[in-house]
Amino acid sequence: MSYHSIAEILESASRSEAEFAGRVADLSQAQAEHRPAGDRWTIAEIVEHVSIVNDGFLRITHKLLKQAEADGIPAPPGLNIGPTWSGSERMQAPERVRPQGGVPIAESLARIERTLAGLHELRPRLEAVDLSRVTFPHPAFGETNLYQWLVLLGEHQDRHRRQIEAILTEIEHS
Repeated sequence: MSYHSIAEILESASRSEAEFAGRVADLSQAQAEHRPAGDRWTIAEIVEHVSIVNDGFLRITHKLLKQAEADGIPAPPGLNIGPTWSGSERMQAPERVRPQGGVPIAESLARIERTLAGLHELRPRLEAVDLSRVTFPHPAFGETNLYQWLVLLGEHQDRHRRQIEAILTEIEHS
């Protein structure tokens, strides 16, 4: 997807969050705790993981935004996002963002919602400065600018929503 503004990125992240939350909000305990084959996470663990990662996105956003504001370079007329992740590759989550388990889905969803609200609060500041010059290393993609981090938030939620849908299909057919 192509983005032309911070508003579009945040709107996309909001849509992703709503679809993600809508998919898991009313699951039974058995669905939430169903362990797929192998070492795959339960749906509750996936939701916990997304909440942990989203918190990390917000921390990175604060850090990089402060750097961009210190640089004082105004935002360009068109966004310079650079390449983004397709979401098709299976990745191994770093230990720091792996779920611990035992966290209710509702608690993880509330955490996800707070993170997104925090990003929306930052919108005027994000729109004011050039975010393409400030980077933080992504574990799989290397140096990633703040525009890319913001796009990754929605893409990460979408990837895991599709993973959850596959697990639910697996449950239905077992």
